[in-house]
Amino acid sequence: MTPRTGALLLREALTECLQALDAGDHPRARQCVDRAATLAGSLGTLARANTFLMAGLVDNAAGEATNAAAQLAQAAELSTRHLDETDGLQLFLHARRELAALHRMHGHYLKAEELLDDALAVLNAHAPAPEDLASFHNEFGMVCKYSGNFERAATSYAIALTLLETSENVDELDLADIHHNIGGLAHARGDYVAAEAPARQAVAIRERALGPAHPHAAADRAALAPILMGLGRLEEAEALLLDAMAILETAYGPTHYDFVIALGNLAALTHQLGRHEAAADLYHQTLAALEGTFGTEHPDLAPVLANLADLQRTFGNSEGALALDDRACAILTNAVRADHPTLDALNG
Repeated sequence: MTPRTGALLLREALTECLQALDAGDHPRARQCVDRAATLAGSLGTLARANTFLMAGLVDNAAGEATNAAAQLAQAAELSTRHLDETDGLQLFLHARRELAALHRMHGHYLKAEELLDDALAVLNAHAPAPEDLASFHNEFGMVCKYSGNFERAATSYAIALTLLETSENVDELDLADIHHNIGGLAHARGDYVAAEAPARQAVAIRERALGPAHPHAAADRAALAPILMGLGRLEEAEALLLDAMAILETAYGPTHYDFVIALGNLAALTHQLGRHEAAADLYHQTLAALEGTFGTEHPDLAPVLANLADLQRTFGNSEGALALDDRACAILTNAVRADHPTLDALNG
């Protein structure tokens, strides 16, 4: 086999792997990436790095987080030998971004922030494509929002938005992601007025591009609902949330992350409306779903536990409330920055 033939077969295997991942066919994706690994062995470092990246994506999709992290770290390490090449730099940013996103999803926010912070030296020494740089800063913004590093999150989102708005190859769905995240950051900071406009912009872009029945558009509407709750528009928020959840459950099932986060928001809304028994049931459903996916120590559990503690105080169960608050505080300590507002409130 000539190097050119091998490179062509590798590209075909990696393309087929991506298609299988998009279709949710994990066994076929695994077969493709195994074939790619065999082909890449004789094709050089960059080919092997590409294959490690794809293997990481396959492992992540299959729920094998430890293996995925190892594969993505290897892809990033190998690609550092080719940073002066466009493909090498792009691969490095992709691998490091996916590795940080994996840590973010599993609640390792400070580790994810460290990974992206370390990559900034590479960005400062090279000139990645604007779209790749925007994706990197968008991920950095998400990580910093979750860790409680709000100012840096705002800076990263602003950079990403500027890069996309001035790019000739802008994808409007990427713009929707940024607006969604800017709204989410303002919501996390408690500035519901500032959060509404970007959240609605994300909804408008996504509905225009994909249609209102698409689950991604539904997820944007589900994210708008708690902002409306903060503004006191509870009936509007409830209608929006119930509609979005019906679409998300049909598309993904009741254990998918987007649906479960929406379920937690519905619990908070039901609590706010004074339907206390129903809210308690919804909080417990949310906790069970999150624990089933992430275990008992994921930071996403903390706000649900804190809300349930408030509800227990309403029931007169101060001892139970204190235990829930203590558990939430233990989960967040060392997972987020010391001045994170949720941790601050629990410690206060």
